[in-house]
Amino acid sequence: MTDLPTNPRAEWMPSLQEREERMAHREWIGGRVVTLLSHYWRDDDDDMLTAAIAADWAEVLEGLPRDAIQKACIKYQREEGRRKPTPGVVYEMARDFMPKLSIARRSEYVEPTRPTPCDPAVAQKICEEAGYAPKRFGGDT
Repeated sequence: MTDLPTNPRAEWMPSLQEREERMAHREWIGGRVVTLLSHYWRDDDDDMLTAAIAADWAEVLEGLPRDAIQKACIKYQREEGRRKPTPGVVYEMARDFMPKLSIARRSEYVEPTRPTPCDPAVAQKICEEAGYAPKRFGGDT
């Protein structure tokens, strides 16, 4: 399963680590699918066909996390166990196991209140009580 192709339509240049993680994920999908399909396997399928099937599945499922794919495969075996699954069916089931996005709505906007400017005489009194004597422009103190 190490020869699974990657998506040739990708428009970004992933880093080496991202490419390795992607390939590992696709290989995991291939192994998971071979396991799932082994319940419906035909002995006359050759290795090239098996690899092509796994590559198709990886192409469809690679954007989904392993946990969602695993849960979808189990659900399929429990609910649809008489027919051979297709990548699209497992994809739809797996999406149901993904966290749902929700839009957070902000309550009414409240304009922040600005502190009222302090009266110069009050500011001077506060400074004097604190023992702070600011220097004044053009003055001695």
